[in-house]
Amino acid sequence: MRFPLILALVLGLVPAAQAETRLSDGVSLAHGTFSSGGGLTIATEFRRTKKGGTALCGAWAESESQASYTTGEARRIVQLASVYVQGRRVAQDLGALPQIAPRLDYAGAPAGCILTDLPWRAGRVPEVFLPRQQISRSGGGGSDPNIIFRQSGPAAMGAGLEVVPFLRRLSRLLDLSPAATVAEGRYSSGGGVRVAAELVSVNGRAHVCGLWSDLPGQDMRTEALGREILRRTRAALDGRVMLDDLGELRRARARMEYTGVDATCLDTGQAWRAEMARRPLLLRLPETVVYRDTTPEDRVLIRFAPVAPKG
Repeated sequence: MRFPLILALVLGLVPAAQAETRLSDGVSLAHGTFSSGGGLTIATEFRRTKKGGTALCGAWAESESQASYTTGEARRIVQLASVYVQGRRVAQDLGALPQIAPRLDYAGAPAGCILTDLPWRAGRVPEVFLPRQQISRSGGGGSDPNIIFRQSGPAAMGAGLEVVPFLRRLSRLLDLSPAATVAEGRYSSGGGVRVAAELVSVNGRAHVCGLWSDLPGQDMRTEALGREILRRTRAALDGRVMLDDLGELRRARARMEYTGVDATCLDTGQAWRAEMARRPLLLRLPETVVYRDTTPEDRVLIRFAPVAPKG
């Protein structure tokens, strides 16, 4: 096997320092998760070179929030990764691929490329193997936790802790009123997200107060995506966007009635006006692809879309 050379495909193969390529909608994903929470995702695909060879193009991402014990471990594991085609190893050590921010859909993500010794053949799909790792071991009188990395789970979209920044959040909770707006969206694979929120005056400023819930029926591919959906959800009043990111709202168990439930409040940065109390808050959930993966067997595409309110 040739020594991997990091490359980018722009009118052929040129050094990655000069250019980059973008992943297509045929991207393949490999996921790994730490037992303490958080993990990594490697997105790859094969591309044809000008000389009729095969390049492995891809990128990797790790969770934004994870335990201190796993900091830096994702890159080490990427360096241990191997790529196979029908049982034959064609690449190893993917540490030269660029690290990018976690995302729902890796189609269109920036990527670098590694030259392999495979002749080009259309339809081949890379299979990335991530070795199991013992990150930290408990016992022996020490205080270290037992942390294991496995190729499974929510990967880069997972989190080690349910961390909600306090930059715009109140230190106290507020009970939702019966006037709160409730909106929900569904994943095409099952399950979904429900949000309840209202506009409230706090110290003379308009705040969006609310919470959200995961709805039952989800699987491993979507169960860690709820907060990312909230980050793309907008709260609007009379057609004017008050907040374009509700990701800091707290999560609670799903229920049909949210009146009286504790909600966190986000400052909109706008002064409160009396007429705001008489206008319903509109919650605009995104319509987007949340998961895309190509395997040797098939292609998987999962979408999220808002559900029209009943009545």
